[in-house]
Amino acid sequence: MKHLLVFNPTARSGRSGRDFCMVKDEFDRRGMEYSVARTRRKDHAIDLAREGAESGKFEVVVALGGDGTICEVITGIMTAEENGSSPVKLGVVHIGTSPDFNRYHGIPTGVIEQVDIIKNGATRSVDIGRVRYRGPEGERCTGYFGSSVNLGLGSDIASRSNSRYRRFLGDTMGTLLSTIVSLAGYGRSDLEAVIDGKRTSFENLVNLTVGKDPHIASGMRVPIEVPEDSGEMYCLSICARSKLGLLQHLWRMYKGNILDYDGASLQYCRELVVYRNSNDKVEFDGDHRGYLPVRVDLAPRRLEVICGG
Repeated sequence: MKHLLVFNPTARSGRSGRDFCMVKDEFDRRGMEYSVARTRRKDHAIDLAREGAESGKFEVVVALGGDGTICEVITGIMTAEENGSSPVKLGVVHIGTSPDFNRYHGIPTGVIEQVDIIKNGATRSVDIGRVRYRGPEGERCTGYFGSSVNLGLGSDIASRSNSRYRRFLGDTMGTLLSTIVSLAGYGRSDLEAVIDGKRTSFENLVNLTVGKDPHIASGMRVPIEVPEDSGEMYCLSICARSKLGLLQHLWRMYKGNILDYDGASLQYCRELVVYRNSNDKVEFDGDHRGYLPVRVDLAPRRLEVICGG
């Protein structure tokens, strides 16, 4: 079984090189066949994973980086399959920050343990989220995500966290400070969405999160898990008339009881569509990706993930 290792050298603010050397040593020690492809720019992992899957040379594409790299590799694999290529498996060696994908799928974060799981090769078919959105140049884009999509404050938080705060303060504190700063400067808005064909309004919206993974950012979590076989996603809305009032309840995102805050509500859906909003940024799996309009749905049981059980 040959593996394509898609390595993001900028993961963990560029400090992933030592882990990458350890990954290669562990693959060599186990006699596992592999090739390495290094990313050189944003979204490069999408192209590398797609090309690897379409080549027919690899049975497994392994994402080496953080959740953003995993997201790009998933998109590359799924795009190749849509283009008619034979399905390949996804392997994960998380050497970035905030391992939400690993937490959700029960994959450990130690390099040795992760390589052991890939060597074992036991897979599970999982639901993968699909998001159609407008790219930076106005082009229509389709991406796939393993954790969640955020409309509203989430994109600002991700941009601040990734650009500077995590580098100096670490994952949890960097994301927390980014959240506080972003909220302080954020203008609330009213949002119109179509959820499973039904028009729904959100007043004074701060953020709307849609996904399967309850782990959404550096220890923050949604107080629910959606079964893989349900064909549904959760949709968590957080609305606030007062920023100070929301700040006083921010700790609930870390305790998993945000629904005790009267501005939060949760529902389940199979599809969400948003055409416009005053803040039209779209973020998923930890990175700002594009802009509204957006359509989010699921590709049920479409991806084989090596999970070890």
